[in-house]
Amino acid sequence: MANIVKLIRHSRFNIQPEHQVQLVITIPSGGTKSLDLVNCSLTGLGAISRTPLDQEDGFTDGAILPPAKIKWANHECFLGRLVLRATTLRAPNEYYCGFQTIDSKVPIDGPLSRVIKPADLSEGNIYDFDLNPEKFTLASFQNSDQTNIDLFAKCRQFAILLKKWRDSPKYQYKTVRTPSKGARVSIDHLRKNGRSDYIIMGSNDYLGLASHPAVIESAKKALDQYGFGSTGSPVTTGLTQLHEELTAYIARVFGKEKAILYNSGYGANIGILSALTGEQDLIVADILSHASIHDGMQMSKATKRFFRHNDPDSLAKILDKERQNFGGCLVVTEGVFSMDGDVPPVDKLLNIANTYQARFMIDEAHSWGVVGPAGLGAAAKYNLLNQTDLVMGTFSKICGTIGGFAAGDAQTIEWLYHFSRAHVFSVALPPSTVAATLTALKIFYEDRSLLDRLHANIKHFVRGLRHLGAPLDANHESSVVPVVIGDEKILGEMNASLRDDGVFVVPVVYPAVPRLGSRFRFTVMATHSLSDLDLVLSVFEKAMIKSKFSFAKESLKEKAA
Repeated sequence: MANIVKLIRHSRFNIQPEHQVQLVITIPSGGTKSLDLVNCSLTGLGAISRTPLDQEDGFTDGAILPPAKIKWANHECFLGRLVLRATTLRAPNEYYCGFQTIDSKVPIDGPLSRVIKPADLSEGNIYDFDLNPEKFTLASFQNSDQTNIDLFAKCRQFAILLKKWRDSPKYQYKTVRTPSKGARVSIDHLRKNGRSDYIIMGSNDYLGLASHPAVIESAKKALDQYGFGSTGSPVTTGLTQLHEELTAYIARVFGKEKAILYNSGYGANIGILSALTGEQDLIVADILSHASIHDGMQMSKATKRFFRHNDPDSLAKILDKERQNFGGCLVVTEGVFSMDGDVPPVDKLLNIANTYQARFMIDEAHSWGVVGPAGLGAAAKYNLLNQTDLVMGTFSKICGTIGGFAAGDAQTIEWLYHFSRAHVFSVALPPSTVAATLTALKIFYEDRSLLDRLHANIKHFVRGLRHLGAPLDANHESSVVPVVIGDEKILGEMNASLRDDGVFVVPVVYPAVPRLGSRFRFTVMATHSLSDLDLVLSVFEKAMIKSKFSFAKESLKEKAA
């Protein structure tokens, strides 16, 4: 019992002697009752009343009291309802009252942090309150609008959560790969029988080109020719003939006039959106767009709007209402969405953008090398590449390298070259990376069998998951194959089982996905053998049985909810 009490105990803070803080409680008569606040914790308050609490006003032990607030100096914060836990006469005319919050936590990390101090430093870490990873998530910190007088206080709190989270079976976000490459890798985590080899089902290297001998040899050759680094920004000394050759190749592949390179897909999206749009403009993006698109929109001075996922009608409604109020407008979507693996109705979205005189941009990061004719992406699937104003993409999926790009008309790309801060103020991609990328692209476009094998593997794996009950579209076409579990505890149990049997896949939890949308994010590679995939399916079925999970049962829960 002592351990349980310790787990749920919240650290207590005293009000500093030089400050006067009042707990103000509304009473049924319409007035208020003010008490001197002497201490508090995340969920409790201790206060002194100079007169007895009137039971007619509801002040009885266990009573739920009306909304209250804390006031001091020029500050006040609202607490919602309280429960009176106990009242003790400590001295003549001094009644100590203990309260517990119901509706909200005591904002000990807000401005209140200026007037409180730990009650007893010997109790241990002053932030050792109930940071249980089953209750708290990254969003508990990310979405908080409170801050502490000590800017780093949240870092210490998060460290407590992280330690407990890392001990849980659903944590798998900092895995170290030991020397190995391809579809089977070694990881610095021992599994059953002391083994460290895994079938990797979470790689971005969809075509397996990161370990292709010719790609590796190209990088080595460029190191000999140019050295390790690029030595500067693209606008100073960072460009080489290899950079020029790669941008020309990308422009040619997508049928565009010009292309520009970025250090990453993330850098590309924030660089494009912040450079092309201003405060008189409007950006409208799919609500499930990648974080880099959301961040790029945030960095832009433009007005931001989001349409419902893959919903042309939602886009049309927003543009019909908003478009006339702005100068320029950019509609943004993705070729394949990274958490759901689905492809948008590009034809309908583009038609709506054209109707409202908006430019159209598509992020082909997860679709280039996988979807559409010759793997050119979602815009090409609908035969609309020539009408797509701006194509953005990355090299990490199709090539297994690193970097991002934008391709469009020459004038737009020149604008980005000179005004995109993520391009101008970043060191250029290393020549060895550019050489490896260029070689990987040439291999892909000269060897159709890579794409054929990838498509066959995706079809085989999806068919197997559907046989186990997973609600996947039989025509699922992207390398990203999401398997929604829903219950994070079951997700953790299944992940531990998968890992123990040598399958490495990424478990994704809130806030990256909705609370009931926790899932495994499988990624299929062209270099997986059919026996690799069959083994993964077998191990996954075993994990389902061990955790007593079934997709049918989960579906019934969703309907009941």
